[in-house]
Amino acid sequence: MKLLGCLILVAVTVCVSLPDAVWGCAVVPPPNQRVAIAYEEAFIVWDEKTKTEHFIRSANFHSSSYSFGFLVPTPTPPDLDVVTDDLFYELETITAPPVEYREQTKEVMKPFFSGCSIPSQSALPEDRALGGAWGPEPAKEGTVEVLEQKRVGDFDVAVLYFRPGAGDGPERGQQQLAQWLAKNGFEAPPGIEPWLGKYVQDQWCITAFKIARLTPDNRPKLPVDSIHHTMRPIRMSFQTDKPFYPYREPPGEPLTAEKSQRLLRVYLAAPSRYTGRLGQGGQVWPGATVWAGSVQSPRWPEVFKLAKLVDPPRQDGKPAFTPPEAAGMWLTEFEDRSSPRPAVDEVYFEPSPDPAPVARPPLIITRTQIVSVTPWWHLAIYLGVPVLLVAGSWITWRWLRRT
Repeated sequence: MKLLGCLILVAVTVCVSLPDAVWGCAVVPPPNQRVAIAYEEAFIVWDEKTKTEHFIRSANFHSSSYSFGFLVPTPTPPDLDVVTDDLFYELETITAPPVEYREQTKEVMKPFFSGCSIPSQSALPEDRALGGAWGPEPAKEGTVEVLEQKRVGDFDVAVLYFRPGAGDGPERGQQQLAQWLAKNGFEAPPGIEPWLGKYVQDQWCITAFKIARLTPDNRPKLPVDSIHHTMRPIRMSFQTDKPFYPYREPPGEPLTAEKSQRLLRVYLAAPSRYTGRLGQGGQVWPGATVWAGSVQSPRWPEVFKLAKLVDPPRQDGKPAFTPPEAAGMWLTEFEDRSSPRPAVDEVYFEPSPDPAPVARPPLIITRTQIVSVTPWWHLAIYLGVPVLLVAGSWITWRWLRRT
């Protein structure tokens, strides 16, 4: 029997008295607590030969709670690993705009008392950053089973799935998963059960993370919304028929930080230039393509190494996945600045009908050469004053001789 749903939940090692927040595709904050997203970026590698997506996401947000979590849906159970923060720096370097240096000359009138000449100077602007079968033996039908528990980076992980019994529909699956969340320290808000139910019906997995860096003993008291979290990038590798970004969110309060724009940046490595669509029906996604091209940079293999895609971990003596080939891949960068987002479905990626590369406009740095120019009236003064002095002296001398 097919598995109707699976849940990977990150549980804190030391339990706290209040339920912790869940942030991401489904937000489950504690009572009277708040989580707001400030910035998100993701790197997706699509291996078309093996139908494997490698999904890496990092985020920065503001919260009134020290502990938090987030839920991410995937069609199959993912292999999880933490990667280095340098990954996104390398991607930003590859897609950075080209730099063009231009020269211009600016004439400046020479001050009258500055002497005969002044040295020329160069004014430069300030520097700018450039930027099959899975799981153990089937559990009892109609229950949630823990498949695996481990630590991944700053998170504790528990792998769960719901196995339906006779007559069990999506409603029972979403209720069982929501109850499991509540029993393990999550406060399920309105809207979480229908959000879970869609993935139960579609036989998708739900990957949930919970941070495990702070315990009740080492949490200082800070004002509300003054806690800034930066999530270390986590790689999720899983099987899927089509690459996608988990974009759908439960209904509720927008996740945008006050007085800030919610920016989502997605890098997609695929055999060609790809475009994103909202849902399988091909609705318009507000993400704009800001860079696309075949990567020729010598840093490209380093990106795959930093993403831990060169030497995959081994499970039962076998590699967890086939390493994707970096050579020949295109990189497409998207920016989604919509706030609030139309987060009613996932963003699915497909080959773009326009195969042309896309580049950022060049970053122009103008060097201004300052040249001093002597005005014409300076020359008149320089020549006229001596003439007047000589003429005045001669007239004075003649006048003195007559008297």
